[in-house]
Amino acid sequence: MLFLLTISCSNTQYDIRRKEKRAENELQDLSAAILADNTDSIWLISRRSSDIHYLIFYNGEVVFWSDNSLTAPNIYSPREGGWFDYDFSNARCRVLWQHIGDYDVETIIPIEWNIKAREEISQSFSYLPLLAANSTNDTGLFSSRSRARMFYWLTIMAFLALIIVGSVSIFRAHGVKNLRLSSRITYTIMAVVLVSFVAVFAVSVRYIRTRYRTRQEAELTQKCRFIQAALQNLYFWDFSTHSISASSLNADLRDLAYSYGTDIHIYDLQGHLIGSSTPQLFRHRLLSTYLAPEVMFKPKQTMTCYSTLGDFRYLSAYTEFVNGGYVQLGYIAVPSFISQEEEGREVDAFLARLLPVYLIVLLVGAFLAILLARALAAPIASIGERMQSLSLGGENKHIPYDRKDELGILVERYNEMVDEIERSSQQLARSEREGAWRTMARQVAHEINNPLTPMKLTVQQLQRLKGTDRFDTQFDKATSMLISEMDNLSRIATSFSTFAKQPEVQPAEVDIAQKLTAAVTLTSNNPQKIPIRYFGPDSGVIAYADKEQIGQVFTNIIRNAVQAINAAPDGDIIVILKTGDKDYIEISISDNGPGIPENIQPKIFLPNFTTKTTGTGLGLAISKNIVEGADGKITFETSPKGTTFHIFLKKV
Repeated sequence: MLFLLTISCSNTQYDIRRKEKRAENELQDLSAAILADNTDSIWLISRRSSDIHYLIFYNGEVVFWSDNSLTAPNIYSPREGGWFDYDFSNARCRVLWQHIGDYDVETIIPIEWNIKAREEISQSFSYLPLLAANSTNDTGLFSSRSRARMFYWLTIMAFLALIIVGSVSIFRAHGVKNLRLSSRITYTIMAVVLVSFVAVFAVSVRYIRTRYRTRQEAELTQKCRFIQAALQNLYFWDFSTHSISASSLNADLRDLAYSYGTDIHIYDLQGHLIGSSTPQLFRHRLLSTYLAPEVMFKPKQTMTCYSTLGDFRYLSAYTEFVNGGYVQLGYIAVPSFISQEEEGREVDAFLARLLPVYLIVLLVGAFLAILLARALAAPIASIGERMQSLSLGGENKHIPYDRKDELGILVERYNEMVDEIERSSQQLARSEREGAWRTMARQVAHEINNPLTPMKLTVQQLQRLKGTDRFDTQFDKATSMLISEMDNLSRIATSFSTFAKQPEVQPAEVDIAQKLTAAVTLTSNNPQKIPIRYFGPDSGVIAYADKEQIGQVFTNIIRNAVQAINAAPDGDIIVILKTGDKDYIEISISDNGPGIPENIQPKIFLPNFTTKTTGTGLGLAISKNIVEGADGKITFETSPKGTTFHIFLKKV
């Protein structure tokens, strides 16, 4: 049986040169420690880099080694001239020799391992797992490994799905701060769950691996003690390894190896192999004949450490080889390959039980997180919706929430605010009504008082002239003036009555051209003799408006234009009807009067506001209500050169 293990380090020329440079720097520190004869420093410096090995020779004999993984027929072969390639029995390496004081130092950088495992490995207990490193009995469809891998990938896909959904939501919201509260709560809970799962998963796997290795170390250490006791009985009276026959020692070790199911190696006090239950491993240079450097040179000796066979690490337990008087004759080494496959099966068996629980908890956690987030955000969302529709005088409802938590306090404050708004809106409405009545009363009183004063003076004058020659003449003038003022009072009363009793606007299909031409004809015979020019069709332009009231709008605005010009000799009024817009027809009424002052422009459509001494200030307010009641619009633009009112009515 021949089994070939080739482990390529994939070292490029750059990597090799970098390692050589690092080794040269370390070698300077190592040289200083060797010249100072500081064994502890030599050990520490030599162990800085696991991929750089050092052998120190004195008179051709190895007195220090930082690693015992390399084997060669003749390991001592000094050569000058810098770095060179050298093939050990189990590895191709770069080597540098340097003479320091009385010592020769060999610096070795392994480039590629090449371990040939021959049939003798199959006779070994400890190294046999190398031949089965790539095989396992746990490969069925329903094996622990298969189930663990299936649930592992399902869990990973669930993790990725949650991460993708969260990332897409955050991207669409243009940042976490723009996410809805329920989404932020959900993603926060899921992030905590995911981080917790990853942490628990990592700790669990690490715990299983550590527990497996700790158990193996404990079993191997106990086995090593049993072997120590057995060898102590066999070599009770020996005081040196020189008196022990190698063949006899190998035979005894072979018997013990079969009894305890493990390989056994014996080293002398200088760390050199003197016996083994499987000597063929050393004869064929599969293993080094040197003791593990951790046991031999480490300042604080360890009796359990990991050794390497190429890139494969295996555990070895060490103890003293003593005689009946507890005089140390050497070291006992009991190696054991902690199979990566066996360790993996241990982890897979654990994960096969753990990952399904993780997956279920993850899905249930996501579902509960969504429900919890919605439950927490629902009252806040309800408050937002209610606040959005909150209005003075409207129907503002309470939010039902009977819990006494923080949200309950917020809902309670909102409900209190609704009650306060309701009270405030009632008070405001009452104040507005009272204010409107006061304003109306003042306006009515003002408008009535204006004609009453001259009427009173006229009557008083008639009383003084009674019985005189001038009475008849003055009587005719007085009665004419009194009748005019009474007509004015009647007009004022009619205007206020019209505004108070203004009927609801009832839009219907109306021929706007006919209504407009009628208004132009009616107002053309004005006392000021101001020309009114009309541009547009005489009929056939249909729009939505109130049939009874739309003519009043046109007449009112044209009369305002006439009054604004105030009999100026060059006065001109232009009325234009446009039908080019897709949705609206436009009526523009322009005059070349002095325009509307800027400070009163915002008040033009307010009731009771007027700049004329004889007006009531209700005409434009009534006109605006009539136009907007038919879903139309009325606007104006003004300058010192004149004013134009624009009326927009919806087309049929």
